[in-house]
Amino acid sequence: MDIASAKQQIKNTVQIYLQKDALGRYRLPLVHQRPIFLLGAPGLGKTAIMQQVADEMGLGLVSYSMTHHTRQSALGLPVIVEKEYGGKHYQVSEYTMSEIIASVYDCMRTTGKTQGILFLDEINCVSETLSPAMLLFLQYKVFGGHQIPEGWVVVTAGNPPRFNKSVREFDAATRDRLKVIEVEPSYEAWKAYALEHGVSRSVISYLDIRPEDFYKVETTVDGLTVVTPRAWEDLSEILQYHEELGLTVSVELTTQYLQNKQVARDFAIYYELYQKYRQAYNIDAILQGVWDEDVLTQARSAKMDERMSLVSLLLEAVFLQMERCTLRHDALRLIVAALKSQRGMLDVPGDALTALAGLEDNWRAEANKAPAARQKVYLDLLSLTAQWHGELSGSTPFAALKACYQRSVADLQAEVAETQKKLGDLLHFLQEAFGKGTELSMAVNDLTVAPVATAFLGQFLSTDYFAASRDLLLHRQSEQLLHQIDLTGLV
Repeated sequence: MDIASAKQQIKNTVQIYLQKDALGRYRLPLVHQRPIFLLGAPGLGKTAIMQQVADEMGLGLVSYSMTHHTRQSALGLPVIVEKEYGGKHYQVSEYTMSEIIASVYDCMRTTGKTQGILFLDEINCVSETLSPAMLLFLQYKVFGGHQIPEGWVVVTAGNPPRFNKSVREFDAATRDRLKVIEVEPSYEAWKAYALEHGVSRSVISYLDIRPEDFYKVETTVDGLTVVTPRAWEDLSEILQYHEELGLTVSVELTTQYLQNKQVARDFAIYYELYQKYRQAYNIDAILQGVWDEDVLTQARSAKMDERMSLVSLLLEAVFLQMERCTLRHDALRLIVAALKSQRGMLDVPGDALTALAGLEDNWRAEANKAPAARQKVYLDLLSLTAQWHGELSGSTPFAALKACYQRSVADLQAEVAETQKKLGDLLHFLQEAFGKGTELSMAVNDLTVAPVATAFLGQFLSTDYFAASRDLLLHRQSEQLLHQIDLTGLV
């Protein structure tokens, strides 16, 4: 299955394992809670989805790579203690608490979450000295005599032997104690993740054109070549920093991430073309509703890969503005909630700047506890209130902060209207250039599935998007009907 399906399987399993009965006991006995084993090639995102699952389910997460553990660190160190048996005292050996089990308790203390996921990566690469203890752990969740706390689900991961020389095949007894989920590469599944996590549009556009380059782990005359989803995501991150700083993106850079020379060269060439298309089509002008017949002719005569790049460039610009609007909207909601809850303290004469500083301290503390996606909202909130510092004036802190808030709401309303217009101009241009064809379908599809777009459209709407989506659906239905009629020999 693909990584998205595997993620849902994990969530389903965790939900079942954490179900309790009327007495508050876990319904599925611990011995029958098989640890999940994600088996798949490197770089598919097995590790990344664990943080997503934990965040989405409100659970704690402790991650360990088992390749780093010796018997002593995993099981604990032996210590001599004195015990009484049958009225006599004896010296016996016990084990200190396992580093792994201790980390679970540390997570519970720091996060306040009593339920969570213990994720053990590279589980099939454990050392020979630790291997016998793994069988006991997988069935009874015990390391060195210490059991993981109730409410913690064990998820493991590993690579097939062909990808990792350190892998040791599980014997039948070990494998029979695991819930095995085999994960295969899938660009479509990864694209949904990429759209949600802000992967560079140049990467997504290239892979839309060349999906066969999404995953390559093979041995060639040049040796082992590796191109994985992890490599594309990491390359995307560094590309965005290069763009911010105005640094050159060359094949020397792409080969550091895409360790297949042909793929690295192809992407470097495409990236250069992608940036040239940005200037050649004057993307900013199109999104302001300004284009002429020359631009339309250029678009119509372009090959399909250039057309796909054009659609991606237009969406890239609109998505950025959509994200700014939704982040600002969520930030303003947090601000107004704080103003309402603390109005009693703020609605008295005082120093507005000091009051704002106190609110900002609270928001920073909340941001540190929030999931990564939510932290972006707090960062936007703090960047907004930083602009208020020189604008605060009023008889009370509440009045001063309220005035700043209202100005920011007006600014957001203006940006939302501008974004809606740009989206309309984007769709009108594609219809004028290509009609109700593949290019418009691509744009409407990405607007329908990309989380940043669905968040904006769900909050602020767009008559142009809904009209294009409806017209496209009717157009496709009409084509399908005509095709069916043609098949029956009626026309």
